[in-house]
Order: sequence, then structure tokens, then C-alpha cells
Amino acid sequence: MDAKPLRLGFMGFGEAGYHFAKELSQAGLTGIVAYSRSGARAAAGDPVRLRAAEAGVELVATPRALCERAQLIIAVTPGRSALSALRSARAHLAPQHIYVDASAASVAAMKQAEKLLEGGAGFVDAAIMGPVPIEGIRVLTLASGPCAARFRELLAPYGMNIQVIEGAAGAASAMKLIRSVFMKGLAALLIETLEAAERQGIREAVTSDVARWLNDRPFEQVIQRFVCGTAVHAERRVHEMKDALELLRSLKSSSRMTRATRAVIAAIAEMGLPARFAGREPDSVVPVLQAIVNSGAKLD
Repeated sequence: MDAKPLRLGFMGFGEAGYHFAKELSQAGLTGIVAYSRSGARAAAGDPVRLRAAEAGVELVATPRALCERAQLIIAVTPGRSALSALRSARAHLAPQHIYVDASAASVAAMKQAEKLLEGGAGFVDAAIMGPVPIEGIRVLTLASGPCAARFRELLAPYGMNIQVIEGAAGAASAMKLIRSVFMKGLAALLIETLEAAERQGIREAVTSDVARWLNDRPFEQVIQRFVCGTAVHAERRVHEMKDALELLRSLKSSSRMTRATRAVIAAIAEMGLPARFAGREPDSVVPVLQAIVNSGAKLD
């Protein structure tokens, strides 16, 4: 199989499929095919056909045709369509195929997809960790599951940035979703903070102060300070967040994230973490996280 040219196909041909295919074509990969429901119905001159031609991709009419033409299939459908897309191709997949689901589906869906292909085609759970239109094939793609290493071997020579992580299918998607807890949570927190600052007339000052504080130290130190400092000083910080919440209410500003923050810190105080650490911040976040996990309680 190594001596034969790679035959690549895309299940779905939206934004991610277009950019991946175009850059892989530019890197020297030929014969790329793609199937999408809209592409299958598109007439000559339709935008999807024009984009396919621009990317060096041949659109095929059915999932069966896709499986006949491609050895490695990357699914880049919407996450909600991941399992239905796989089912449409399943009957046409054989052991020589590798089916890579990069659809941003749930962890449960990835595990179900792997189970659907047991005894047949190889499966890879792939999590795209950045914006494909901006980063293209250089975007970090995490891969887990039984054929993750083979996926990397096949496409890394063309410039794809694939990192194999330990674990079965679902591990890559779990990492992406847990990361999203921080990334999207931070976005929501910034919006709430800056809304309040705008209402108070101090947005530029608050932005400058927060940016300066974060930029003055490595982010690993920020993590240590936030997690360990909260464990030790939770009781005092509950009262501080109560005052902050009262201010936001007086400004008629959004407060959902602030209310959640106060509740989490209060739960940490109720777990007895301040007393456990006796006023001394631990040297790493591990004792704090272990104390939370082993408490048997949840912070919500």
C-alpha cells in the first residue's frame, strides 16, 4: 500500500474541505475527490463546482463513488451530521480504507463511529484545533484511535500538522472540547467584563490593566496563581465577588459569568480547601485538583 499513490477523498466539501484540498493539491497530492450532497446536485458553473475546480478536486456523485475512488477519507461535515455521513458510506468501506472524522462531533459520537466500523475500515478521531481558512493545512490537528499514526504518516509528508495523542477514538475530541471550556469561557468572561467597564466608562483602563498583568508573566504562572491562589483564599474572594456582583447589578450590566464565578469559589470554600492548605499556596495545581476530584462533590 505504501508504494501506491495516496488516494484522498473528502466527505463534505465546505470551508474546511476546500482549504485542506487546495493546499494539499498545491503540495503535490493529485487525484483528490470529494462528495457532498450539495455538490452532487450542483450544475456546471455552480459555486461549489467552481471551488472544487480551483482546489484541484473532482466532485463525485455518491458516497459509494467516494469510497471506490479514495483510500483515505476525511469527513469534514457539520458535527450534527457526522454519524449520518458515516452511515451513508459504511456499506462501501472495506478494511483497506481509513475513515477520519474531523467533523467536530461529540465524544460519544466519535466512540459510536468507531464501533460502527469495528471489523472493517480503520477509524481516526480528528480534532481541528484552529481556524482552517487562516492556518490551512498547518493548523494543528489532534488524532486518536487505532489508525491515528497511519493518518499522520500518510499526510504529514504533504505538510499537514497532525499530532497523535494517546487513547481510543474520542480522546482527541475530548481534548478539543475541554480546551473549549477555557477558550469559549474566557471569551464570555471578557465580554461580560468589558461590557461592565464600558458602562462604567473605564473600558480602556480595564483592558490595559488586564493585558499588562497577563503579559508580565508566563501563562503557566497565571494558571498556578489562579488555581492555587483561589484554593487558599476562597473565603475572601467569595466576598469580593459578592461586591462585584452588586456593582454589575447597579450598572444594569450582564452578570451570568460573575454569578457562576462566585458560586464556584463558594463551593471551593465549602470543600474546606483554604483550611486544608493552611494559608500556603501549593507548589503545583495537582494537590488542588486532586482535592476537588476526591471530595466527591462538584463545583456546580
